[in-house]
Amino acid sequence: MLKWNHIENYHNMIAEVLAMPTKKLDKNDIMLVQIDQHPQFAYDPYPVSQSGQQLDLTQSKIVLEPERETISFDKIPHQLREHTRAWISYASHIYSNYALHSHHECWRLLSIPDDIAAEDIAEKIQEIYRELMSSTRSVSTKSILRMMYKWCVEEGLPHFDEDFYDYYLATIKFGTDAGKGLDVIMEIPDRGPLTIKEERIFISTLNSISPETLTTHALQGLVSLKCAQVLGMRNIQVMRLKFSDLQLSDKGVYTLKVLRAKQRGQSNNNVYKIRPITKTLAKLLSLMKARYEDILGKKITDNWPVISDYYSVKDVLVKRQVRITTISYITNQFRVAVGLDFKVTNRRLRKTFCSRLIAKGTPMSVVAELMDHSDLQQLEVYYRQSHTVAKKLDDVLRSEAMDILDAFAGKVVTPDNASKRGQGIFAPSKNLNLVQIGSCGSATPCSLQPPLSCYNCSSLEAFEDVDHKAVVDTMVEEVKTAFGDAHAINILQHKNFLAARKFADMFDRGEL
Repeated sequence: MLKWNHIENYHNMIAEVLAMPTKKLDKNDIMLVQIDQHPQFAYDPYPVSQSGQQLDLTQSKIVLEPERETISFDKIPHQLREHTRAWISYASHIYSNYALHSHHECWRLLSIPDDIAAEDIAEKIQEIYRELMSSTRSVSTKSILRMMYKWCVEEGLPHFDEDFYDYYLATIKFGTDAGKGLDVIMEIPDRGPLTIKEERIFISTLNSISPETLTTHALQGLVSLKCAQVLGMRNIQVMRLKFSDLQLSDKGVYTLKVLRAKQRGQSNNNVYKIRPITKTLAKLLSLMKARYEDILGKKITDNWPVISDYYSVKDVLVKRQVRITTISYITNQFRVAVGLDFKVTNRRLRKTFCSRLIAKGTPMSVVAELMDHSDLQQLEVYYRQSHTVAKKLDDVLRSEAMDILDAFAGKVVTPDNASKRGQGIFAPSKNLNLVQIGSCGSATPCSLQPPLSCYNCSSLEAFEDVDHKAVVDTMVEEVKTAFGDAHAINILQHKNFLAARKFADMFDRGEL
């Protein structure tokens, strides 16, 4: 039977040793906590996190700075608290603070009864793992749980069975979460890049509002969204932005010193990129600072976070980096304040920023630099998946996709009967010459992307003497080539391809 004795004695002993003036300890000399009867169960109780913070794992609770995420060991079943401390000691050198907090939440999932016999703990953990692995929890949660179990086995920690890992956990295939990554290659409401219509409404809203009239939280939300729109900044980059990062050159050009986000599998960094910004964004940052000074009734220094903690009920402003959840709150406050009926977030605007760059044929290396990616791997999904969609386009057009499209809403006319003279619609032919495929019958300004989107528009007056099938085939082939050469157009407009091909097929069969 296992006995968890003398833990406090060891903690007290370590504290006494650290307090001795004659013994100067560095990271190589710090004693390891050891559990009685289990000398292999050892960890550094004072590890240094990736953010440079020395953690005190002898306490019942630690707060990870600067993110202010809390890890409470008292919320872990008492049979696994030392396991959790050992894991945090190990993982703090490798993972970000947000990841450590996620790991802490996973340890909390292992709910072991207080009165369970020690010899039954291992079996209970296995039972919990089987339930979690067969549940609908996210793939990332399951992956973390398996990773932690494997580490405990490798370290020889009590209650974690090697056979259970080898013959069960190691054999499970999680796949990916349903829908994960689909917002890159197809339109998913409130998740992927802004649609053409949403982007037009968003820009129009930004141009029509007066930032001075917004509440402090809504103004913070506007600043955050504007950073994502102009620079494609992540939430974490906006959170760490300070007023001192705004600079004005001798030539009158505003720039922003943007901290590079932590790259996957790497430590935190202090690398900055100087990015040119618009005068509008610079003005918003200055307005944000003026708002803070108005709340406090005094000037503030430039080392204040641009998005500082503000408590609206008490009208209290604190010089402190906000938590990640605050970004979602303030952007939603802005959305509600201006009456947007669709979700707009930094993530959506960042994807919009990337999609627009790709749509313009921007080289991948340039997009990677602007998107703050350390390599091209993550960007390739935009190109690779788009290419996959393009290759399967012919099959899709003639099967499931046909069901989601309405019948052609325009009309077929002769060139002489076009209702609007001078509003011709042109498209490239196979020999690269421009062919007039029809005329636009609308008297209002158009926000579509001719000629492709015209085939899905009720205002199209298609000329009957044009080989529309050849025109559409040419456009599709051009897109396939572009995808393959890593110069993509916005795949979110793929419904227009479907409509164009359907029209061409119906026209070719004489159904129009």
